[in-house]
Amino acid sequence: LDASKKADVILFAGDIFDVKVPKLETLSQAISIFNIVRQSGVRVFAIHGNHERRAKGMVNPAKLLDNAGLIKHLHAQSGIFEKNGEKIQVFGIGNFPEEYAEQGIQRAMERFSKEEGAFTVLLIHQTIKELIPQGKNELALEYLETLPFDLIVNGHIHKKEVMLDGRFIIPGSTVITQLKKEEAEPKGYYLFDTSEKKPEFIPIGCRAFFHEEIDIRDAGQSEVLEAVRSKIETIHKNNPDALVSLKIKGTLKEGIKGSDIRIPKYENVFIDNRLDGQSLSRKMEQIRSIRKEKLSVRGLAIKELEEKTKNITLFDTTELFNRLLLGADEALEYLDELSSAGAREQSPRDLEALKDKVEK
Repeated sequence: LDASKKADVILFAGDIFDVKVPKLETLSQAISIFNIVRQSGVRVFAIHGNHERRAKGMVNPAKLLDNAGLIKHLHAQSGIFEKNGEKIQVFGIGNFPEEYAEQGIQRAMERFSKEEGAFTVLLIHQTIKELIPQGKNELALEYLETLPFDLIVNGHIHKKEVMLDGRFIIPGSTVITQLKKEEAEPKGYYLFDTSEKKPEFIPIGCRAFFHEEIDIRDAGQSEVLEAVRSKIETIHKNNPDALVSLKIKGTLKEGIKGSDIRIPKYENVFIDNRLDGQSLSRKMEQIRSIRKEKLSVRGLAIKELEEKTKNITLFDTTELFNRLLLGADEALEYLDELSSAGAREQSPRDLEALKDKVEK
């Protein structure tokens, strides 16, 4: 709505909706918003994103808005806008699965025919290798540079970016969508001047989001709870409706695990408890030891079982391990067999303690 007061054309690069089949209430809200934009005389060109992509022959929600005459949904086709002797050609390519992205864009480009004298814009919705290197199939900036467009807009990545000397724009999400640190940056959209070839970021009102960390050393439960309470109260004092992502890291007092800390629920607060620093260090040391000794996973498991039951000589460790692989019942049956066979050197208390370990 804010953009419709400042721009002649709105380009929406996918994920208008969060799901492939939105609720009727969500569709109703979208129809109301886009109807206001239409009445203002502003054109809207859009593509579908991965959240909206549906199987061939099925209608995605972006296409539904097109059918209602509210937007122009583009997929391997162009939309033209002209004003004051200036012509804009927008070519849209909706989202493809990443492994087919470059191939899909190449096939779509077979249907692209540049309008003479037009400022050309490409709308896509894909992962970019240089920004999110997840695998080998993502699009590369080097490839995008070869495409014959004056401006390329990508709607898939949530953080705003301007690259390739202003020729490649990622507007980012206009609302908070992930509990990541970069989501705390201002939200908005880019206003692009086609005569000056320059983008200007326009911030818009958005629910406040804070991504905070608490670093604790050798703390008990009371110290952890107080640190969490104090941090949340400080944030909510000036921003009572803010979303908060709080990561707690560090070390605890001897004998306390991160899972032992029971943190109460706070409204609109999402807590990531990483208070297992000492335990993680021990695990890392164990991994290094495995590499040094070149133990197999099976060998490591048997070694750990020997360590946990070193004071009990009732059984053969390897045999007990093999029975454990079959299940707890088989392991308990094995111990009962040994007990009834007359392994008198072990006290009943030792045997019951071992059975308890097996059941756990």
